[in-house]
Amino acid sequence: MRKNRKKTEFFSCLLGLFLLFAVFLTGSLVKAEEKTHTIWFFFEKVCASCHEEENFYDLFNRCVTTEEKSSISYDIRTYNVFKSADEDVYEKALKESGKEKADVTLPVLYIDGKWLSGYDKIEQELHSVLFGEETTIEVSEKNTEKNKTSEENPEWSLPVIEAEGKEPAVLLFTTYSCNDCEEIKEYLKELQGQESFALTEVNVAEGENIRLFKELLRTFGRNQDDGKVPAVFAGEVVLLGKDEIRENLPGLLEKGEAPYEKLEEKWNSLESGENVTAASLATLFGAGLLAGFNPCSISMLLMLFSILITTKASVLKNGILYLIGKYMTYLGLGLGICFAASRVDQNLLGRFGQILNGILVLLFLFVAVMNFVDFLNVRKAEYGKVRMQLPKKLRHLNHQMLKKASHMEGAFLGILILGLGIAISLGEFFCTGQIYMASILYLLRNAREQWLSLLGTLMVYVTAMSIPAVVILAVIARTKGTGRVSDFMLKHMGAIKLLNGLLFLFYAAYFLLK
Repeated sequence: MRKNRKKTEFFSCLLGLFLLFAVFLTGSLVKAEEKTHTIWFFFEKVCASCHEEENFYDLFNRCVTTEEKSSISYDIRTYNVFKSADEDVYEKALKESGKEKADVTLPVLYIDGKWLSGYDKIEQELHSVLFGEETTIEVSEKNTEKNKTSEENPEWSLPVIEAEGKEPAVLLFTTYSCNDCEEIKEYLKELQGQESFALTEVNVAEGENIRLFKELLRTFGRNQDDGKVPAVFAGEVVLLGKDEIRENLPGLLEKGEAPYEKLEEKWNSLESGENVTAASLATLFGAGLLAGFNPCSISMLLMLFSILITTKASVLKNGILYLIGKYMTYLGLGLGICFAASRVDQNLLGRFGQILNGILVLLFLFVAVMNFVDFLNVRKAEYGKVRMQLPKKLRHLNHQMLKKASHMEGAFLGILILGLGIAISLGEFFCTGQIYMASILYLLRNAREQWLSLLGTLMVYVTAMSIPAVVILAVIARTKGTGRVSDFMLKHMGAIKLLNGLLFLFYAAYFLLK
């Protein structure tokens, strides 16, 4: 009896769980069948005091009643396409729906695969699209190719500034219905009563001025996502927002750090689309090739190959692994340095740029002189007096790591060699990194903040730096000896030191003249 009761209770629980699961499953299926409306609102806001999202939510509440909202499922998201991440979402949505930027106008609503451009259109047809009613939506496909060409080749013109030479000049970016912009315009008029300067205003909402604003932000070294109006460009500095302008602009004008000629230099780079030129690439390739003959680097390479030959390990295979580790390290270090430089406050650099430039010129001159001294010592065969090389302790540490590698075999040896390529390259950086650092600074002066461009240019340098090592590897793999390479390096060490000195002299002259 008790046994049957337990069975009954067990089956009852089982049936209850089954019914519960069935209810849950049915609810899930019903919910899955319920359509969720995709509502994405795209706009371009640079005004610090404007609230575009709130304007859209107010519009949505006017078009859809509370009862209607409760009867549907919808997902509202807002995107400011002035920000890079939000612009990516916008471009992806356009691409997936087969549209081009020229087909729509911001602000635009993307709802259930349909595009509504402008507040008037959104307000007229939002309700109809949301509830499946008849609409008048017909995006015209006429002149699409013409508009597309116009979009791919946007034309914007630089504003005319009534100033020249060292006369102070201020370029102000504003937009419509911006309280902060109106406040700053009044402030600048008052400031003109205290400091004499040419003031030019540009409205980002007119023509292609928003693209001009973005280009100027990039040219002045500021992150596009931080861009907002009111914004002031003066000298080599950009000030974003009313607080930055009030806090910093009077000091710039008082110290004479807002001359028109500095602003004009930026114009020239903008008009010419200044980027990494062929001359810059040739300079970096030559610098990389010269760095590849650095005695510090070559000595480590020869020692590694000597150990591999002694242990009868594959020189070619392990040499390639070592060079891969070295290539990865230098490329990673270069990207890290560029990233760190891009995080530096550009306004701070603008104020102390001349001091920093002077320090760099002195450092380059010092390294150039030391290389010339080393050249003279090598000519006298006084190799013990050579100064521009790795410290003894660091050389000893690298030698010890290489010797330990001789006790490894098989796959473990390959992994260790790859790791040694990374570790030794980090240690060598104190010596070979001198040219690399100077070249990166030169690169940053000639390129905007475009990571693909920087990556490609760094690869040019690192590839050039790897060429001598690859040639040496091929020679040693074939001859099974390091004597020929050692003799070559000893014979041409003086020439390498001389070229190093001339390269740093070039960098010093370049930064001095720039």
